This record gives sequence, C-alpha cells and structure tokens, in this order.
Amino acid sequence: MTETLNQRDFLTVTVTSTPVNLSDYLPSSSRWKHVHIGVSGGAVRWLGIPGRTPTGNDGSYIGAGGVIDWTNPAIDYSGLIYNVSFVKAGVNDAQLEVGLFW
Repeated sequence: MTETLNQRDFLTVTVTSTPVNLSDYLPSSSRWKHVHIGVSGGAVRWLGIPGRTPTGNDGSYIGAGGVIDWTNPAIDYSGLIYNVSFVKAGVNDAQLEVGLFW
C-alpha cells in the first residue's frame, strides 16, 4: 500500500560547533515521521543515536548541497527524527532546510 506524503511545514536550523537536536525545532502540532533535509553553507555531521552527539570528526558526513531524504512513505522515521543531532564539520556554519511531512 502506498501512502501519500503531504508537506506540512518547513523550518531552517543553523548548525554551529555546538550540537543541535532537530527535535528542539520541530513544531509540536504532530508526531513527524518524514523529513527532507537540505544542507547549505557548510558541511555537517549527524548521529541518530540516543544520548550521543556528533563531533566535527565523528558521525555521518553531509557536505554543503547534500540531502538527507527520510520520506519513504513505507517507513516511519520518527525514531531518527526525534534522536538526530547535528554539528558543523568544517569552518563554516551550516543551514538545515527541513521539509516536514505526514
């Protein structure tokens, strides 16, 4: 069975050398299960492990212009969405451009 995804919100998050949790920025209007994240301005590293944060050298690397696509309608990504944190992975701060779907 294929579900239809509808974008319900959009937000921009600045990523610096201090780790940021995506969940701190999410509107509380829904339990978000799908996101599409574009990275601009600088590279980031991310981890979705509860209680663990990335560093500039530890975590999955996404360069400026890269994306994280957690929009497969057959998968509930809420565990990752509510546990993921980001930190910049270079000199420049980064922007996360987050499309929220349900």
